[in-house]
Amino acid sequence: MANTLRLVAPFLGAGTLALVVYFLAGSLNLKPKVGRGLEDFYASAGNEQKAASRGEQIGNRVAERLPFSLDTWEEHLRWAQRGGYFKGWGIGRLVFTAMIYAGVGALVLLVNPAPASLLVPLGAAAYPFISVRAKANTVRKRVVRGLPEVAALVAAEMSAGVSPDQAVQRASVLPGPLTGLLSDVLAYSRSAGRPLFGRKPVRGALVEVFAQADLPELMAFAAQLDLVAEKGVAGATLMNEVARTLGREYRSRLDSEVEKLNGKLMLATAVFFFIPFVLVILGSFMAPVMAIFG
Repeated sequence: MANTLRLVAPFLGAGTLALVVYFLAGSLNLKPKVGRGLEDFYASAGNEQKAASRGEQIGNRVAERLPFSLDTWEEHLRWAQRGGYFKGWGIGRLVFTAMIYAGVGALVLLVNPAPASLLVPLGAAAYPFISVRAKANTVRKRVVRGLPEVAALVAAEMSAGVSPDQAVQRASVLPGPLTGLLSDVLAYSRSAGRPLFGRKPVRGALVEVFAQADLPELMAFAAQLDLVAEKGVAGATLMNEVARTLGREYRSRLDSEVEKLNGKLMLATAVFFFIPFVLVILGSFMAPVMAIFG
């Protein structure tokens, strides 16, 4: 098996390199400046239909033929994009990027055609997906951290006599991924003609969009806002209580993270400082002893 792999690996690596170069060359925009100017003009006039790049089209075709679904990774990609990462990416581009990484990783087989080298292209192909998931989780944490701030602003606006709908609209101008979600809620409410908050039997746009985000803290917050909107004049008092509760939960969660951080710092100190320090001291004592017996 190992001998066969050594014979096939150079051809596999060379073929992969040629395939990567071909796809990259096909994806480059080599149109003259005049053509690009005309495209910009048509785009500004609203007459150009946005088409996926050649690489993304290839990625989409590959994704359609995979024996498993990539819906989870599409959700991760949407979350990452809410935080400003991977703008303009689709699942096809993600798959195509993984293919390029795998192709570059396969070149290791040219240098070392060992069976263990097969792990390099597999790890390289997984890296774009791991990166998207890591960014998505970071954005999710930022959204949860932003809940007390948005709740406090909505509570302050409602205490000043502003309606819940207007309070949410004003909160949507704050920076951050959570306010980006609120902007999506407002856009969906306008386009679909749905009320922002639920009016039986119609489900509110806020609850519907936040439910699609599949984040328990968001769904609970949307349900609380829906309940506040139903209370009318008493909603301001209830919203203030919601804001205080979210603030307490955030501080409790922060204290828990600080405690975990102390444990991680102690472990890192032991591994990277204390243990090497002890080994150096023991080595300085043992070296003369070993020299005597040597």
